Amino acid sequence: MKFPTAVLAAAVLLGGAGAATRGYAQPAKPPAAAQKKDPAPVPAKPADAKAAPAAEPVKKQKKTRRKPAAAKPAGMDPKKANSLLYGTMERLEIISSLYENVGLRVSTDTLKKAYELDRDVNKAAASYFRAPEPKPDRENLKNYRGLLESVLRSVKVLKELKDLLPPADTEIPIAAARDLYQALGEELAGARLTPVAIDPKPQGGKSRTSSSGEEIANQTETLFAISEVTLALSSYRREDGRYPKHLKDLAPKYLPAIPAVTVADHPRTAEIIEVDSRNYDADYSKAFNDTGKWLYFSDKRSKYYGRVFVDCTHKNSQGVEFYRIGEAK
Repeated sequence: MKFPTAVLAAAVLLGGAGAATRGYAQPAKPPAAAQKKDPAPVPAKPADAKAAPAAEPVKKQKKTRRKPAAAKPAGMDPKKANSLLYGTMERLEIISSLYENVGLRVSTDTLKKAYELDRDVNKAAASYFRAPEPKPDRENLKNYRGLLESVLRSVKVLKELKDLLPPADTEIPIAAARDLYQALGEELAGARLTPVAIDPKPQGGKSRTSSSGEEIANQTETLFAISEVTLALSSYRREDGRYPKHLKDLAPKYLPAIPAVTVADHPRTAEIIEVDSRNYDADYSKAFNDTGKWLYFSDKRSKYYGRVFVDCTHKNSQGVEFYRIGEAK
């Protein structure tokens, strides 16, 4: 029976061909055991989430250093300056009243501070008004009362000009006002004012004159004379780089003339004794012979080079030798 066998063979061939055709269109999947497992799904980010920017290296921030506040000149605070100047005027008036009514006066050191304040204010005022620097009015300042009146006027001038002058011009006179204010306060609080009285003890074999108004005037005038000459010496050295060989060389450029002085029992004089050696470096007090004249150390090798004194070993009303008025402290 060939026919059925041929039919069966044809059917088998047709079935195989179809299977082959399906195999090309869709390849068979590998067994489940051989399939790779997909990685775990990553959860989706919310739609509004922004991608994080890439991390940038952290830069070191520079530390800003604050500049220190500029220091204010001493006594330049307006309220404090006003209080200081009013207080100084008040104390000057008290000192003047005590002298007039009770016969008490301040020490020579305090008088020197008063003179320096008077000078510094006049210098600042001259600078402001573009006027020549004034010379001390010796006729007015040669006595105690005249000095107090002049200083009181100077403090009033400083009170009016302090807000108009540049700080550099007011720093020095205000510092001088503070020094005087403190010195006056110490003398008032410590009952250190000196009475105008007779000194019963003789000095150097000579009977002492009373500490009268005339003697007080002489002491004050001596102080001014020493201050004038000392300032002139400083100016000379600032310009020439040295002190003058002779004290008289200060005139007439730095002083109209060497001022005359009257101290203790000595006659009024402007004569000068010059020490041109180092003989007194160990003890300069041995250079004084109580002549009442000027004493000037002119030797460059001396430790007292450029120093000036009044040669008087008498004591003033404070019990201090006159020559020590010019002694540096």
